[in-house]
Amino acid sequence: MTDFIKFPSDTLEDYLIMLDVKTPASWGSMTAQHMIEHLMLLMELSRGEFSVSLVTPPEKVEKVKRIILVSDAPFKKDFVAPFLPAGLQPLNYFSLKEAKDKLLKEVDVYLTYWQNNPESTFVHPIFGELSVAEWHLFHSKHFTHHFTQFNLL
Repeated sequence: MTDFIKFPSDTLEDYLIMLDVKTPASWGSMTAQHMIEHLMLLMELSRGEFSVSLVTPPEKVEKVKRIILVSDAPFKKDFVAPFLPAGLQPLNYFSLKEAKDKLLKEVDVYLTYWQNNPESTFVHPIFGELSVAEWHLFHSKHFTHHFTQFNLL
């Protein structure tokens, strides 16, 4: 059983402090900055900044959600997000520090959004429509997955 990072949490910044441009990934091809920008992208998705199509067959969404999202199992290593193009994406920020600062701001925007819109739902490409509690759970597992990838946990 994996201990997941609590989300939302005031300790995210503590983990980010340990990450620098030379921190190697234990698996995958992402650099530290790619990982931070990837986390940011999913934060934006989870508050409706953009939308994606559901890739899981609708009749299987609840089962997939139960087996992967709601279970105590960690996300699989080397999982490729089905809504992202193949390969490393171009970086959007000048530096890792700038990306980390932007991620922390994005978390604040996310929390403010959900505080003001607790009944909203947005589609995750694998898990379907997610509520605020389900998005919190997703981010808990997603941040844990990538922080483990970069040996921050």
